Amino acid sequence: MLATSAYMIVFRVLHILAAIAWGGSVFLVVVFLQPSAKAVGPSAGPFMRELLGTRRLTDWLIRLAWLTIIAGGFLYWHDWHTLYGSFGDFIGSAFGLTLTVGAISALVAVGIGMAGTAPAIRRSLALGGQIAQAGDPPPAELVQQLAALQARGRTLAKLNLAFIAIAAFAMSTARYW
Repeated sequence: MLATSAYMIVFRVLHILAAIAWGGSVFLVVVFLQPSAKAVGPSAGPFMRELLGTRRLTDWLIRLAWLTIIAGGFLYWHDWHTLYGSFGDFIGSAFGLTLTVGAISALVAVGIGMAGTAPAIRRSLALGGQIAQAGDPPPAELVQQLAALQARGRTLAKLNLAFIAIAAFAMSTARYW
């Protein structure tokens, strides 16, 4: 029994701490950093290049997301086998169904980050580099492409935050349904 308890403690701590870091970071980006960068305009470029290019914030968020999901997967598997025995019984319970909704939401969020946000940021950074090399004034076409990529990135980040919020809500309330 002690091994099961230690197992649960380790994976629960990993799951919760990684989820806090992931969700909190995405919240900070969506609610504060992106609107501030948009309001400041081109002078926010060096800061965003440092944050996203050099510090690789998106890569760190994806790592945190996977740590959250993997640790959560162990917890999910443990509850499914220990409490219910069969997957059908587990997902047929309000608890299991709510955890499943949360798990799917987390997977959608990391999918958005990997397939949408990360490539958009890489393209934005490359385009920003082209604009910087082009001189003053920058070519209007490149500026328009960068603005479109930045708008796409903001939209994807908001969508990502919505799915993280759904996952957090489901996980934190699953025992009470």
